[in-house]
Amino acid sequence: MLITTCGTRNATIMARRMHLPYANNDGIPMSNMTFTWLNPTKILFGAGTLSRLPEVIDNAVGLKSRVFLVTGQTYLRESGTLSKIVESIGDSRVTLFDRALPFPTPDLVDEASEACSKSSSDVVVAVGGGSALDLGKAAAILSTHKGEVRDYINGESKLVHNSLPFIAVPTTSGSSSEVTSGSTLWDMTNKRSTGLNSPLMFPTAAIVDPELTMSMNQNLAAVTGMDAFTSAFESYWSTESGSISDTFALDVIRLFNENLVASCVAGDIESRSSCALAATMSGVGYSNSPPNVCHAIGSPLTLYWGVEHGQAVGITLVPFLRWVAPVIEHKLPALYGALGVSDFEAAVNRIEKIMVL
Repeated sequence: MLITTCGTRNATIMARRMHLPYANNDGIPMSNMTFTWLNPTKILFGAGTLSRLPEVIDNAVGLKSRVFLVTGQTYLRESGTLSKIVESIGDSRVTLFDRALPFPTPDLVDEASEACSKSSSDVVVAVGGGSALDLGKAAAILSTHKGEVRDYINGESKLVHNSLPFIAVPTTSGSSSEVTSGSTLWDMTNKRSTGLNSPLMFPTAAIVDPELTMSMNQNLAAVTGMDAFTSAFESYWSTESGSISDTFALDVIRLFNENLVASCVAGDIESRSSCALAATMSGVGYSNSPPNVCHAIGSPLTLYWGVEHGQAVGITLVPFLRWVAPVIEHKLPALYGALGVSDFEAAVNRIEKIMVL
């Protein structure tokens, strides 16, 4: 996303030299503001929308298409959801790849994309948490290209062909991968967080059914929610933020502020629905104003010490908010409103109270 605003060039350069964000979209005349926005994913949201998966597949690629289905190994099968999905699509149309892991590796992506190509599938559907969605998304784009995923990660090859149509169905409320153009991969051997990112990788459609999140335990609801909550803050203070991304970020922060604790403790459908919506909105916003410092610090915490991703990015949220506050001072009142407070220390206290979970 490109933000160009008259009269801010020197301040922007200074902020970037300090490695601080510079939010330049508030208080600027509309006639001086320019930006680019892209997010082509169709979103179907609401309890019970999983039942529309066959319709979404048929609309994307036509009747009788072959489906490459990416899932994890346990939850969907044990809950009976997997059999319902396969039955609704048609067993003869489905090639199942149920090997998604919590941290998808480049080798696993190569295996999935090879299996997808051999199956002659017309569409990729991924159902699960962020790891399953990232794996499916990477397999969908790699299946239309030659070579291994590392060729594209290292820049030896470029993604130039359209991905197979990709339909994402999240079962957690945190990664937002159902509406973003990136796929995070983990090289555990070399201790690197890497991945693919291209406008060609935006999912064709996202089916966000809050009923699928009802099985999350308190810890999973907390760490996934903290991931999306933190991403919204990073989007808000990003150098690439703009009026549209800020609107999404503030509403995401408000929704999590009002519902994340209840989602973890009570786990009722209302709070889970609000968090599912917030996570998807977070991705729509940050797909154009991406996560930054918290995620940069969080990845090594996960790679070297095994800290869960949502916790790893969330524990640096307050320190980085204090760090960037002088640069985004003009944006703080709106942030206070989203958190339901009136000053900076109250905002910090509110965030820390949520993080006690």
